[in-house]
Amino acid sequence: MKFYLSLLTLLLIFLSTDIYSQDSVYNQLNPVIVTGNKIQEKRSESPIAISVISKENIEKIKPNRIEFLLNTVSGVYMPSIGNEQHMMAIRQPISLKGLYLYLEDGMPIRTSGLFSNNALIEINTGAIKSLEVIKGPASALYGAEAIGGVINVLTQAAGDKKLIQFSNQINSIGLFKSDLSFGIPSSKGGWFINTNYAAQNKGPIDYSDFNKKGISIRHDFENGKWSGFQTLQYIDYYAQMTGSVDSIHFASHNFSSLQTFTFRKINALRLRQNLNYRWSDNASTVLNVMYRDNAMDQNPTYSIANTSNPTKFKGQINRNEFNSIALDIQHIISLKSINSKFVIGASSDFTNQNLKAHYIDIFKDTLLGKYTKYTYPARDSLVSNYQTKINNQAVYINFISKIGTHIKTNLAVRYDQFEYQFSNLLNTGTPSSNNNFSSFIPKLGITYNQNNFGLYTNYSEGFVPPQITEIYNAIRVPYLLPQTFNNIEAGGWVNYQKWHSEISIYQLIGNNEIISVRQPDGVNLNQNSGATKHIGIEYQIKYKPTNSIEFNWSATNAKHNYIATNIKGVDVSGNEMSAAPHFWSNLSSNIKLNTQLSSNLEWQHQSSYFMDETKATKYPGFDVLNVRFNYNIRNSSFWLHILNVTNSYYSTMATKNFSVKGNAAYSYYMGEPRSIAIGWKWSLSGPF
Repeated sequence: MKFYLSLLTLLLIFLSTDIYSQDSVYNQLNPVIVTGNKIQEKRSESPIAISVISKENIEKIKPNRIEFLLNTVSGVYMPSIGNEQHMMAIRQPISLKGLYLYLEDGMPIRTSGLFSNNALIEINTGAIKSLEVIKGPASALYGAEAIGGVINVLTQAAGDKKLIQFSNQINSIGLFKSDLSFGIPSSKGGWFINTNYAAQNKGPIDYSDFNKKGISIRHDFENGKWSGFQTLQYIDYYAQMTGSVDSIHFASHNFSSLQTFTFRKINALRLRQNLNYRWSDNASTVLNVMYRDNAMDQNPTYSIANTSNPTKFKGQINRNEFNSIALDIQHIISLKSINSKFVIGASSDFTNQNLKAHYIDIFKDTLLGKYTKYTYPARDSLVSNYQTKINNQAVYINFISKIGTHIKTNLAVRYDQFEYQFSNLLNTGTPSSNNNFSSFIPKLGITYNQNNFGLYTNYSEGFVPPQITEIYNAIRVPYLLPQTFNNIEAGGWVNYQKWHSEISIYQLIGNNEIISVRQPDGVNLNQNSGATKHIGIEYQIKYKPTNSIEFNWSATNAKHNYIATNIKGVDVSGNEMSAAPHFWSNLSSNIKLNTQLSSNLEWQHQSSYFMDETKATKYPGFDVLNVRFNYNIRNSSFWLHILNVTNSYYSTMATKNFSVKGNAAYSYYMGEPRSIAIGWKWSLSGPF
């Protein structure tokens, strides 16, 4: 660690010498507009921990994956597990759990109850204008799964000038990415169109190729009291599934893979209509209607299991698809006589889902150490075939009031009703059934602002209904309640001359968390048996001595513990949760070397953490250093990015699964080695 600190200091000194500089005053927080409370408001008046990744910052980083943006936010760690597949950690340990809500322009990209840890694959990164990250529960406005945090992807709208943009980038470990965008303005709106292609070929890890095609079309309009937009988003994704490696492969720096045929394929289509009618200066109504058509085909690595024959294994090929119609309507009333705003909303989501899985026999070549082929057994290979209708209805109220000059209160409540209609199309397995869940969720926040100083506090709750795969995966349907989380936090911000800082302190308690419990008759069933406690502090410090230099430090200290939990017959109450680092930090500098050349130096540090719930094994953490150079001339920009400069060898996520017999399976997801990326972007904007 001392080596990295010394290297970072030397580079900052070097890059700060003889630079182009001007006098400036640090940009104030107040002008930043966010939509964290489902309406536009000043960031300083939002009683929540919310961070904004602006278009300007996206241009500085020029990411080839979305985690390069999200990992710059305090309290956020999004580990890559290969080919844009990902996990998440926001006020929670690193995991695949459905504790996060992913939005596109304020609407969920997937149906609640069908959470996918890889949901952000279904975003077209070429159409991103900016990102909002809400940390902590936001279920009072957004509904289920908004527990650890909410990622809201805001798409590029039509501009007031014609636009053509074309970009290509490649890197030294096999990645190619290309974007083409058009902006077509009109007198009352306009169009923005983006096509995007990315592919990985013969990367550093064996059997890790992928390709992804994205198309985004957005039409904005305004006509008298009416305004709004329509969007079409389509993603076509295919990836080979390498999976993780065991401790022997990781220790020996062995990048070979057991796999030769595992894959994941995604086709995701979303159509959206947004309408805004302005009744008067004090009242407006917003309607959103979204249609989703989503299919995921897999031959997944995680389904491969051994048999008594060392050359024969078992697995499955499955297809999980759904289509849905989601509606959200809200009416906003401004009560200027009492400095207040009243929002009344309702939402509905009607989803039809089907999962079909086939059993396969897998054969392993013990000399090569690889799974070489698979076959369907002679008997009927269908092991799962079911349909589920998911109906989610909700109403919510949000009351925002300003008290005096400096204090603003925000009260929100939401009621959700879920109905699952499960139909098993096989004669075996989980019996067909109907299940209902409901939740009443409040949230109260207060902000205090005076000049360049502000404070906030809030109490919020969140809930997660049982996922379809949690409730219908055994020989009988368990009785499950929604998981609930209670959060209390406080924070503040201050602007002083060329400095800006933010801080948030929170405590999050989880109850009724769902875990697998072995029953007296030997059957494993999911139960509401877990309770957890999460405490932490998130902070960000920015220093901008001139218009040419900016330093940004985002970090979090956190601790995650089991309160009352028994896993596989082992009482882990009081233990730290696995994959829960105490410290995560991102330190960066942005420096304009002259009017055309700029640099970005970034240091990421993750502390050690326990790999299992019994605290038997630790992963030491990692340090990664990235350097980026951007050069702009006329209508073109060029960049040279060196990622993982020191070629640090690390795992983005490491776990050790234990059993009551004392056996363990180690799992390491490989971090990418040093890579060099070059890119070119050409833009033409104006009346051409």
